[in-house]
Amino acid sequence: MDAEYKFECYEEYIGDKEEVQKKIDHCISCGAKLVFGHLPDYKNLIIQEIARCVECGHVIRKVIHILN
Repeated sequence: MDAEYKFECYEEYIGDKEEVQKKIDHCISCGAKLVFGHLPDYKNLIIQEIARCVECGHVIRKVIHILN
């Protein structure tokens, strides 16, 4: 597993509420519901998020959320 994260970018979510929710919550490979893990770093005011699929085992997303 590589440790490459990207910073949050909401411009990639296009569509109505249901389409955006599906892009966030479901695996792009198999369509199963994702499991999210969050690691807060309060000193640097960020949260590292990892989205994994329990069905196919892929790490779908690694995102850094900025807290400010």
